[in-house]
Amino acid sequence: MFNKNKETVIGWILIVLLMLGFVFYQQKKMSEEQKKKLEAKKTEQTQTPQLTKDATEITDNTKTATQNTIGDSSTLSSPVAEDTAILQSQFGAFSATANGEEKLFVIENDLEKITLTTKGGQIKSVELKKYKTWDKQPLILFTDKTNSLSYQFSIDNNRVIDTKNLYFEPVGEGFTITGDATKSFSLRLNAGEGKYLEQRYTIKGNSYLMNYDLNLVGLNTVIPTNNTFINTTWENTLTNVEHNIELERRYSALYFKYDKSDVAHLNEDKEDDELVFDSPLEWISSKQQFFNTTLFSSKGEIHRGKLKTHFTKANNAFVKRYNTNFTLPYTSGAQSNYAFQIYIGPNSYNTLAALDKDVQSIIKLSADFWMFNWIKYITRFIIWVFSWFDSVHLNYGIIILLMTLLLKVVLHPLTAKSIESAAKMKILAPELAALKEKYGDDQGKIGQEQMKLYSKAGVSPFGGCLPLLIQMPILMAMYYFFPASVELRQQSFLWASDLSSYDSIWTFKTSLPLIGDHISLFTILMTITSVLQAVMNSSMNSMANQQPGMQYMPYIMPVMLMFMFNSFPAALTYYYLLQNLLGIIHQWVIQKFFINEEKLRKQIEDNKKNPKQPSGWSKKLADLQKQAEQKAKARK
Repeated sequence: MFNKNKETVIGWILIVLLMLGFVFYQQKKMSEEQKKKLEAKKTEQTQTPQLTKDATEITDNTKTATQNTIGDSSTLSSPVAEDTAILQSQFGAFSATANGEEKLFVIENDLEKITLTTKGGQIKSVELKKYKTWDKQPLILFTDKTNSLSYQFSIDNNRVIDTKNLYFEPVGEGFTITGDATKSFSLRLNAGEGKYLEQRYTIKGNSYLMNYDLNLVGLNTVIPTNNTFINTTWENTLTNVEHNIELERRYSALYFKYDKSDVAHLNEDKEDDELVFDSPLEWISSKQQFFNTTLFSSKGEIHRGKLKTHFTKANNAFVKRYNTNFTLPYTSGAQSNYAFQIYIGPNSYNTLAALDKDVQSIIKLSADFWMFNWIKYITRFIIWVFSWFDSVHLNYGIIILLMTLLLKVVLHPLTAKSIESAAKMKILAPELAALKEKYGDDQGKIGQEQMKLYSKAGVSPFGGCLPLLIQMPILMAMYYFFPASVELRQQSFLWASDLSSYDSIWTFKTSLPLIGDHISLFTILMTITSVLQAVMNSSMNSMANQQPGMQYMPYIMPVMLMFMFNSFPAALTYYYLLQNLLGIIHQWVIQKFFINEEKLRKQIEDNKKNPKQPSGWSKKLADLQKQAEQKAKARK
């Protein structure tokens, strides 16, 4: 039986099932087998990738010289040896760099403050000056306790040097620059007689992107000539900088891009995941919800290696831990130069897209599942519209309101057609009820006669579903857009202090089943308006009460969604609330001022007197019903 109530119910069921499908796809639980695998892996030490026989030997020797554990200051202490001969035997030409005093140098621009250390010649910390943590503290994206980039290579007698624990010499002084100016600072690991390994950092006054050059000068007499690679270890532990660590973890992943190929990432939901790669990579990105640190290779010099990610759901001490190992191709010569770039900054879609490296793909705009992958094109359009409104510097709550109004205007013709269709169905309700009374439980005959009645009256039984089906992918796109929009981060509106997180109006001491440890006001209001909308739709359909049990579904589903959406960003639930409110107002205006039942009744009667040829779809549907009826009779 096709009637307006059933169309509404079908529409609701389709929306909720698809919403549940892609939400649960993002939040799927780890299987028991994966849990056992995790317990086994916890007993293993972090290892570098097994690449070739020579590479394995180097990494094994490296592990004996230094542990690959981040966050334990004891593992970062430099070797101490009083006897020069012992130092010489351990570090060869680099023995003078084994002991030293750590010195810090700050290079700063308009956007970030980067502290460099002579210990390891690497970045000690990065502060993003335009952002704060969720509790309003300076946003230090990482420190040397959570982030380390170091190199391992062999010298004579198969001894392995790890740059992480050696002391570099500064070339220059710290500085501050602004605007379009650029300036460099270098740290050198000296091997004597003008030989050194240099790490050079060049920043621009108004950019999050810095040039990072690794230069080996004169080391061809130190590194064996048969050595064909330099091993690289990058370890990064993401610290919690957002209010909702579960949401932050859900949108954090280790991304990478193969040379001239697509962007990929390790699994966001598995507590342990890894990938061994053999093909060169263009870049590797340590991404968290709103920020990322990405290493770019201009010549695809990131060769064979292993990517690993780890977290524990029950452990909120950190968000995720990334371990990256790869090799740089090395050819013995007077100089070897590697030109990299490092982006340390926000996940702003437009900012990342301007880099022209496809790194904006780390911002999740749709599900990875092929059925929903096309949603990303709608999300990109939403980003464009949002950016246009943002250019006039309005409050973000007002921008979301304007975007919702714009969507209602665009969908007005379809919405008006849907409401008109509902009004026509209401007019036909007595005749549909008479068909049910006449044919009793013969559903096949009832359906066939209904289709004849719809065809004669010129009424589409699916007219009410079309706006719901068109809005569904937009709702899905908004589901991805709001949690990924760094522009909304810590932006307040009404009672919500942060539109990128939930708007809690009541926090419980302990987490409660289904609802969690808080109550979100926008979610409650969204649920109430959804129920009001269901009541309004029901009042348009006089046959609603003739569907036992089914008439309650439009009221039950909003309550089910309330539990799911309670921890979602306030911007998302606020948008859904606006959709409901504007939908109620829009529907009332159309019914009150644009729907004339007498005119529609006359139109239906005229159509019955002069029936139009049924459309191809209606004819096909009628044929299918007729075939189903014949099969049912044949079975009897």
